[in-house]
This record gives sequence, structure tokens and C-alpha cells, in this order.
Amino acid sequence: MNTQDFQFFLRVADLGSISQAAKEANIAVSVASQRVQRLENQLSLKLFYRTTRKLSLTEEAKILIEQGRPLLDNFQTLTENLKLQDQKLSGSINITASATFGTQILVQVIAEFLKQHPELLINLDLNDQNVDLITKGMDLAIRIGKLQDSSFIAKPLSINKRLLCAAPEYLAKFGIPKRLEDLQQHRCIVQRHQQGISNTWNFLDHSNQNRRLDIQVNGYFITNSGEGIRQASLAGLGISNHSPWHVKNDLDSGELVHVLPDLRVEPTAIYAVIPDKKLISDKVKVFIEYLQDYFKEF
Repeated sequence: MNTQDFQFFLRVADLGSISQAAKEANIAVSVASQRVQRLENQLSLKLFYRTTRKLSLTEEAKILIEQGRPLLDNFQTLTENLKLQDQKLSGSINITASATFGTQILVQVIAEFLKQHPELLINLDLNDQNVDLITKGMDLAIRIGKLQDSSFIAKPLSINKRLLCAAPEYLAKFGIPKRLEDLQQHRCIVQRHQQGISNTWNFLDHSNQNRRLDIQVNGYFITNSGEGIRQASLAGLGISNHSPWHVKNDLDSGELVHVLPDLRVEPTAIYAVIPDKKLISDKVKVFIEYLQDYFKEF
């Protein structure tokens, strides 16, 4: 099947007119009709009911559009990505990410990426507060958690699991919480974002995963830094809510203890955020594809 003919057929279907599609493609109506006829012959299907006044889709054509359009989109994306892989990338990419995630995870990912594209220059801004991509001239942001409403394009990279933990000294002094409600009697370490203080922690109900359980905790220690929360936990200041990748070594060494392990903290997500899909450069596209592939196993 000729993909260009199929793409033209989709445009005819969208516009409801061969003549309008021909005008848009800057070809003669007779040539446009031949392209549709050629596709019908290749598929051995009738795609349109033609009358002097109206062009109507057949049922087979409707099914073809519903199932075929996503396949064409995926095929076009695949061919574009294959072309980009062979393309020598140069210039710079300006990226912003949280300081914690950037230093612990992203720098290593970028290092591996640059081995494949040594002509590229990466400018990585590490900031636990979300910077404005436009005013700061950023091509891409790696964001974790709930995204603010905006006109930016967010591409999911991975689920970001969460857990509660505390230092053994804190638990020895203040006790180990046994139930979700017990958290309200404990000192908790919370983060301050641009949107406010994250002192409401979210959990998933074991009996109904679609039901969320929210609890407001007492912010005994508040900081705008993810690493600051980790250090406060290690210092025994209270119970904290973390991404496992951030405190894995501390849990393995016993410096921090998993609190309420039978409760499932509601996970967040990791996103690649770009200012405008239409203006995204080839090098940024390639890097996002690399991130999506890397974080499949995260």
C-alpha cells in the first residue's frame, strides 16, 4: 500500500471533499481521484459512496480510518526516529531538572547519551523550584510529581513510586506508627513548592486501588530542597515521604527505616516537558526518545 495515497485518503475523509483535498495538495482533481481509486484497487475496498452532491464514507472506510490512522502516525514517527539516529547531532540542549534527581539520576543518563552524540553540548540547570522554560531559554524540563496547568507539552517517562521512612533514632524516641492515622501524631518532614507546602500525603486504599486516602501531616520541618528532606530524615527530625531511588542506599545501610511498609503511597510520575511541540528541535526529539527508552526499566 502506498502510504502517501493513504495519507491523502485520510485528508479527503477529514475534509469530506476530493476537490478541497486536491486544492490543499496543489494537484488537479483528476489526479486526486486517481490516487483514491488506486488505493481502493490496492485494498480491494470501496472507500466512498459518490454522488453529484455528496461524498460519504463506507463502513469499511470508517474502520480503516479508525484503525489505520494510528498505525500511519506510528510508522511516520518510527521513520523519523530512524533518520534522526543516523543524523550527527550538534549544538546545545538546555535542560532543567530538580537538583536531587539531576545529580543522582539524570547526570548519569546524560553521560551515556553524550557517548553516542559527542558533538552535543548539554547545559543542565539544577533547581528544586520549577523555572520558567521560556524566560530561561530552556529546551526541556524533567519534572516529577503533579504538573501545573500550562500550555506546555508533557511526555510521560516513568511512574515514580513513593515511600515513607525515618531514622531509627526518631522511631526509638517517638514510636513506630502502626496505622495511617498515627501519622497525625508524629513529626513529619515536608517540602515547600511554588504551589505551597506539601503537607497532605496521599495513599491508595488496599481494598480499592481507585480510592485515594488523604491525610494531613504536621510539618515539623519544612524545606524547599529534596536533598534537605533526606538530610533532615537522617538527622532524626521526623518521618519523610520519598522516592525510593533517593533513599535506596540509606534504607540498605539501615540509616533510614521504611515506615508503614504495608501502606501504598500514591505514586507520582516523571515527565519530559517541552515548551512547544511544533518548535522542538531534532536533537531534543532524539534525547527525549533516549529518555523514554531508558526509563522503561526505571
